[in-house]
Amino acid sequence: MFAYYCCATTKNLKNILPFSIKIHNYIPSPSLQTYIDGYRIIDSEALIVNRVLPGIVPVLALRLKGNISSQNESLPTYSLSGLRKTPRLIQYHAGTSNLLILFKEGGLNAFFDIPAHEFFNESISLDNLVDISFLEDQLSEGTDYIGIVENFLLQQLKHRTPDQLILAATNAIKEQQGNLNITQLASSLYISQDAFEKRFRKVIGTTPKQFASLVRMQSIVKNYPSKDFTHLALEAGYFDQAHFNKAFKQFTGLTPSSFFNTPPQW
Repeated sequence: MFAYYCCATTKNLKNILPFSIKIHNYIPSPSLQTYIDGYRIIDSEALIVNRVLPGIVPVLALRLKGNISSQNESLPTYSLSGLRKTPRLIQYHAGTSNLLILFKEGGLNAFFDIPAHEFFNESISLDNLVDISFLEDQLSEGTDYIGIVENFLLQQLKHRTPDQLILAATNAIKEQQGNLNITQLASSLYISQDAFEKRFRKVIGTTPKQFASLVRMQSIVKNYPSKDFTHLALEAGYFDQAHFNKAFKQFTGLTPSSFFNTPPQW
């Protein structure tokens, strides 16, 4: 049906996962690679709670079986989550399987008409956005989950041209690991800051400043323990340890020392 390939398993992940968790990552077919970064299937054989850190792209989660909850409330079977500035504790119950669709920056706009910023800090049931009856039937009856999902996405695809100016901005922010001046960035792209802010929020899902903050924290988490907290804070542009600790706790929900003693499972 579609050519897709498993590109990673638990062996490739940075953190050592418990044997009760199996993770497989898949590459999208060429027709969707402009908009989709990848697919991830997470199978849990036992109860486990994972601390999910804020990401820089929206995620569509499709529960294939079992139950997933957050703060003792079951999550929708199919839900679309926008960018967030705080973490979530996600509880995978025994016998749960979840398929995650990881969009690229700006990729969400190719499938849904709602501006991306309306999903900020939100997880919305997919049936509030589109008719999912056929998708539900296919996933409940079939086993080629990736193929079924790709069919669904292609049916939803509106063939919109990605906003190259905004993608250039996100690339610049990532290249500088979030530590750059947003006013100067807008000027370098020959657009007023007000127009840049509005356009960025609509496409990416949050303000350029907030996006840069998320990128900066992701870089810090990724680069520890190669450097101590003080060096990481200074290199990331924080004025002092106190400002760094406050921003880090908002991003992870924990102090730096507590977080790195209990890192996320995935």
